[in-house]
Amino acid sequence: MIQQLTDLLPSIIIVMLVVALVLFIMALQQLYLGRTGSYWRLRRTAGQRGGRLFLLSVGLFIVALALAFYSGLAGVAYNQINLLLANDPSGLKGVALPTATNPGDPTRTPTATITSVPPSRTPTGTATATPTPTNLPSATLTNTATTTSTATETPTATLTPSITLTLTPTFEAILNLTPVQSSRQPRPSGALDLTAVAEGVTPDGRPDQPETTFPAGITRIFLFFSYRDLDNGLAWSRILYREGIPVQGQSYLWSGGETGSSYFFFGDQAGYLPGEYTVRLFLGDQEMSRLTFTIAEQS
Repeated sequence: MIQQLTDLLPSIIIVMLVVALVLFIMALQQLYLGRTGSYWRLRRTAGQRGGRLFLLSVGLFIVALALAFYSGLAGVAYNQINLLLANDPSGLKGVALPTATNPGDPTRTPTATITSVPPSRTPTGTATATPTPTNLPSATLTNTATTTSTATETPTATLTPSITLTLTPTFEAILNLTPVQSSRQPRPSGALDLTAVAEGVTPDGRPDQPETTFPAGITRIFLFFSYRDLDNGLAWSRILYREGIPVQGQSYLWSGGETGSSYFFFGDQAGYLPGEYTVRLFLGDQEMSRLTFTIAEQS
């Protein structure tokens, strides 16, 4: 029964570690969604779910480590029990170990060691006696080495710059972003207009001291926009560029209704670097609005 238990414990520990790892990854995804979600209720729900999954994964890790420690002690205890039980005076198992100390047969042990050593040494001598490696210079005489010059005859690699002509960097390629697919098309009169950028939001959802220049190291930037003639289910994207290069962004399906105003934010826990930033809004692959602001260097 003890042996069966110790045999099953490694499998149980591995399963628990795998489940704990999966829960941990799900917790990170939910916590990230709780930080970057579009709506407050979505962020709150995702944050609570991520916290519970994180605690559950940590608990499973602790239990798995405890079982691993226990399984090691169980294996040692099992071996010690076998040694204590294997003391049958009539059996050969209990006598096989102490017979090595009997002075009556010392001749067997030296002869065994002496005879086993020479055969292991003699074959090594035969290995040194084989002068076949001296024939290896004939391999150097082969002109196959000249075939390596064919590698220099492959200037086709110089044609690779033609690839640079086809590189048209888009925010999807640089951000590894997969735009949300939608079967709906925006109306010709549909619009998304960025109106302000600020470091905070007032209780009634308005920009708190909107600016166009912010200090270096700012960790969150709020963007405010208005919209009209939109339909739920449209694919839209919001992308943040620094010095013309996209650095953050995400695609969504529109769910804000036909007309109104709202806001979103970009965040970086390490703080944004100085430079000129531009936020662009897209409906599908069509740019609808952009807004530029600056993060100044610290003086």
